[in-house]
Order: sequence, then C-alpha cells, then structure tokens
Amino acid sequence: MIRYPHQIEAAQEIVGRLDGSALLADEVGLGKTIEAGLVMEELMARGRVTRAIILCPAALLLQWQQELWQKFARRATIQPKVPPRRGIVLASLDWAKRPPQSTTYQSMPWDLVVVDEAHHLKSRRSQNHAFVAGLRRRNLVLITATPIQNELAELYNLVSLVKPEIFGSYMQFYHRFLLAPRRPRNVDELRQELSSVMVRRTRHEARIVLPPRRAELLLVQLSAQERELYDRATDALVEAYRARRASQETILPLVLVQRELCSSSFALAETLRRMGDSWFGEHAGDLLRRAEAIDTNQKAEAAASLLCGLKESAIVFTEYRATQAYLGRKLSKAGLAVRYLHGGQSQRERHAELQTFADKGGVLVATETGGQGLNLQTASVIVNYDLPWNPMRVEQRIGRAHRLGQTREVRILNLCARDTVEEHVLRLLHEKIDMFQRVIGDLDVIIRHLERERPLESQLFELFLTNRPEQIDRELDEIARRVRPTVAQESLPATV
Repeated sequence: MIRYPHQIEAAQEIVGRLDGSALLADEVGLGKTIEAGLVMEELMARGRVTRAIILCPAALLLQWQQELWQKFARRATIQPKVPPRRGIVLASLDWAKRPPQSTTYQSMPWDLVVVDEAHHLKSRRSQNHAFVAGLRRRNLVLITATPIQNELAELYNLVSLVKPEIFGSYMQFYHRFLLAPRRPRNVDELRQELSSVMVRRTRHEARIVLPPRRAELLLVQLSAQERELYDRATDALVEAYRARRASQETILPLVLVQRELCSSSFALAETLRRMGDSWFGEHAGDLLRRAEAIDTNQKAEAAASLLCGLKESAIVFTEYRATQAYLGRKLSKAGLAVRYLHGGQSQRERHAELQTFADKGGVLVATETGGQGLNLQTASVIVNYDLPWNPMRVEQRIGRAHRLGQTREVRILNLCARDTVEEHVLRLLHEKIDMFQRVIGDLDVIIRHLERERPLESQLFELFLTNRPEQIDRELDEIARRVRPTVAQESLPATV
C-alpha cells in the first residue's frame, strides 16, 4: 500500500505533538481514513490502544472494514451487541446512539474513539454530539474535511469534544472570537489556539498532484409544460415568501421547494402531495396537477443523450429520491447499466451496488448519500443533475472521484435549465466564484467566507425572489466579491 508523506506526517503529528487526540481536517481526497488508521496502528504499537471504536455513517461501514483489512491487516467487528475487550469495533453513529446499545457502549472504556464525517456532531444539542461526549475514552480523533459549514459555533462544538480546555465555555469562546455567529475576531489568535488540536493540509501543502479536472456547463431548454409549471410555482413562491416574511416565519421550506422545482417536476409533486395546501394555499392544487401532468424531463433527455456517448463510468448526483427514481428509469431505457445509491438502502445493498459499479462500470445515480466519504475513483465523469447551492457540498461531490488513486482527467458536467434560478446559481459558482477550477477549503478562507450573515442558500433565494432580472447580476457580483478568496488569502498556510 502506498502511504504518502503527508499521511505519515499527519499521523506522527497527532500521536506526538497532539498526544493522540485531534481534529483531523485534511482537504477532501487526501486519505484521512489512512491517516486515522496510521494513528491507530502507532498507538497500538506503543501499547496505548487495545480497544478502539470507529463511528461513521452506515454507508461507510463496509468500506472501513475493507480498508482496515486490506491496508492494515486489522479485522473489525461491525456493531456487536457486546463489544469485545480487545480489537476494533465499527458502528454507525445513528445505530450506536440509540438504546440499548448506547448504554452499553457508553458504559465501557475505549482507548481510542474515531468519528468519521464528524461534521455530524456540529450541534451541541444533537443526540450525536451527546452520545460521543458521553463515551469513556482516552483518545478521540474527529475526521471531517469541513470543520465549519455554517457558523463558528460548529468549530467550537467539535474542538470542545476533543480538548475542551482549549476554548473553555461557549461564552468564553464567544467573547474572545466572535463578533457575530458568522463573523470572527482575533483570527490570528484563533488560528494559534487551533494549532493545539487540529491537523489540516490542502492538496497544495501535501504536494499532491492529481489529474486535471474540467468543468462544463450544459444549458437545457425547458419544455412548454415545464416552463409553465416553473413560472406558476415562482409566482406562488413570491406570494408565500412575502406572507412568511410578514409573519416572521422561516423561509427554509420555500428554499426546498425552489430547489426541487429546479430538479424535476417529480420531486416537486412529491412534496406538494405531502404538504397539501399548507404552504401554497389555493395555488397548491393547481401546481400539483401541473406537476403530475409532466411525464418527461428535458434535463433527463439531455443526460441520457450525453451519457450514452461516454465510455467512462459516471456518477450522476441528484438531491432528491423522486428525481433519482425517474432518472434511473430513463437511463435504463436508454440502454445504460444503472446502479443506485441512496439513504434508504441497507449496508449490504449499498455495498453490493458499489461493488458492481466498481467491477462493471456504468452509471451510478446517487443522492447526497453518495457524497459522503465514499471512494469512487473508478469513475472519471461526474454529472451534477441538480446542484447544492453550497459550494462546499459541491466540492464534496467532486472529491468522491477526484482524489488519491484517480489516474484519469475528471470531467464535471453541470446540467442546468435555461432562464431559471438554477442558471443563476450555476453561473455564480461556475463563472463568478470559479469554484470548479480552484481548490476550496483552506480554513482561513472559510473563516473569511463566514463574514456572511446568513447561509448562501437563503441569500440566493431572497435575491431571486425580490429583485428584477437586471438587478440580479449586480447582486450576484456582490456575493461573488464577498465569497471569492483573494490570491493573498489563498496563499496563507491552512495548517495552523
């Protein structure tokens, strides 16, 4: 097995300088799983670890088990009711946090606890956070490429699990480092404090040169039926937005509907059936009838045409199960070998789909479950059928294929409906921020991005609903100016 210098250095740093506990936050695709395995191996060799547990999303259990055996010759037991006194246990966080196993697992001492995709612990009020905080352990390693997603409190919550003495109470942290939830102060001091708990390297710092990646924007013209549905739904969203703002209600449900509308009529119809008239009142019935009357999707036609001409294996990402089901049927009818990945599958089902895809190729149609932690470098084409409005989540998707072990150029094909919100979002990401051509992820850059007072998704949604078309470009330019890191910022070291 190839062990890269940056992986060995990270493990040495965690075992040595950080005494076996750390927030491991290397950029996507640099092999954090290997680094955590090396930490475990070294602690075992020194006699400091005889019993370890690795907590991860259920979709990654079998991948972790395989990697531990293939790369470290270590056997791991998946979710035993009573963990053995020695050895490695693998468990999904969702399973382990629930009774009766939560009581069993929290009652026994662990020499090492590793939590993969640790951003799932970002909320102090969550059951995930409470469960990990309640484990009796000597060493803790949290693995995440995105230690901050929305606000600086998330960083505090992760650090306080690993080494609570660094920041003290949340009020102490707030007074020292926050002007507002997303506005830091004393950034140099914050970086210095983080150096005693966090290890983070970018690809540039790790001296890793991956094959190039190339992004393409593919615009699709909506059908007459799709255009009518889009326009009617947009009018209803504007009306609902004004009503919710007047009554000070959250607009997040409307953001969801807007994104489903850009994905497919099938995704929108499913939500309208579930919600009845509670969101759109008298408009709900008309919108549902229009959505159900549409039996094809122009983006799906474009995707089928595109993928039938490719020889490489491809991953198609969508955020919605209804879109996934329709798209899979469409691609299968076009003669493509289609595999599926979604959160409703069992561990064995996911593993079987991934193994078949790795062995035989074809097209893997995945929901966001496919964007978490999986190694999919057998594919060299990524199709973003619909895009998250958060650049970091897009980067997570790309990192599934554009990572260590990839030997071919990675093509990123972004489908987009013309004259919709989706086109504006893609243009912001693709042209103004140019995120597909740069590497995003330096912690210092993320912190500067957090000067935004609200999540990007909410800003974009309100921008599109409250501005005339000629104003939207100006507003997008302003968002891009605030989000885009400068050359000077990008050159700052991320390992603090």
